[in-house]
Order: sequence, then C-alpha cells, then structure tokens
Amino acid sequence: MPMTTHDYLGYVFTISERAGTPPYGVHFADVPEIITNGATLAEAFANACEALELHLDSLQRLGLPRPEPRHRLTVEPIGLVK
Repeated sequence: MPMTTHDYLGYVFTISERAGTPPYGVHFADVPEIITNGATLAEAFANACEALELHLDSLQRLGLPRPEPRHRLTVEPIGLVK
C-alpha cells in the first residue's frame, strides 16, 4: 500500500492508498480526531490541509489548546552511490 508523508502547519500527516472508495485516506499522527480522504492524491492533500485548518480554528473558538505536534518530518539527502 503506497504512502506519502507531508507536513502542514507543523503537523505531520500520511496519505495512504487503499482498496475501496475513496482510494486515499489521511491520518494525522498528532490529531487522530481528523478524518478525511480523497478521490486522488491531490484531493486528499487539499482535504487534509482544510480539515486541519478547520479543526484548529474550532479549538481556538472553543478556547481549547492546540495539540502539541510531537512528530516531525525530516528530509535527509541521499548520497550518490559509487
């Protein structure tokens, strides 16, 4: 099952391709309350960003604290193989 990992507003999320409809599901490691998906990878990414923004806005309006991001996306350079 192919997966891609992304960072938005400091929160890491994973988009997984799965059997079924819609074929792309989103998982936020630090905000499991967010449930979203998409028909395409691009749609799943856009829906994830929108869902996170709406969730954080709702918490602010309710006077609740934001969850602290515990996961970080790291990028490491890949050296040339000789």
